[in-house]
Amino acid sequence: MGISLEKVEQKAPELLTLAKTAADAIDTARLNGQRAKVALVLDYSGSMRSKYESGAMQRLTQTILALGVHLDDDGEIDLFTFDSAARHEGTVTLENFRDAIAKITVKRRMGTTDYAAAFRTVLDHFRLAPKAGGGLFRKSAGFSAVDARDGQPVLAVFLTDGSPDSKAAAVREITRASYAPVFWQFLSIGRESIAFLQELDDLEGRYVDNADYKPVGDVDATSPQDLYAMLLDEYPGWLADQRTRGHIH
Repeated sequence: MGISLEKVEQKAPELLTLAKTAADAIDTARLNGQRAKVALVLDYSGSMRSKYESGAMQRLTQTILALGVHLDDDGEIDLFTFDSAARHEGTVTLENFRDAIAKITVKRRMGTTDYAAAFRTVLDHFRLAPKAGGGLFRKSAGFSAVDARDGQPVLAVFLTDGSPDSKAAAVREITRASYAPVFWQFLSIGRESIAFLQELDDLEGRYVDNADYKPVGDVDATSPQDLYAMLLDEYPGWLADQRTRGHIH
């Protein structure tokens, strides 16, 4: 289950303290032994420029990687970015994390804020996109629920500083995504919380409640202990529900 702290110390000693903190948070949430793929989905719109230039997004990536080493068998996380479109940037590992953000920002323009593209890209990457038609739930959204691949759900940490280009498209895609074994932990940065993210958190008409929203404010001023507590607040309850429905092991 994940990789050992000894291996973290050997490959990335600067992450050892974070990895220990993440292990404590997992233990507190009673998630020991629970496998999951971990995805970090980062807003790459123009308003986020200073957060990339300051190193805040690199530091956040390292914090999420320290969680992923325990939850993912390979001890890695999948990195996604979204602006006017979305894309999978590859995996972040103990070997390549030190310049993970620098690699994706070289000679690249920033765009707008397309949440819907991010939701679709994550589902497509993990091959968990629900299929239209049929099933017990046809009357609600027209999709059938998808089981986790190899019994492993996805914990998607989604960070943004603003509302999306199209709220209607975001609502459609997060509703569709509720039929997949992906839990979306929304985080916002900035002085004010984002009302639309709270709307997605409370959205009716989904197959299951597949999202939680936490306004972080200044991600660099949030301790790893507090951040991990946010990430693992509603996730265990969602896991229990998915297990009851038979979508994960």
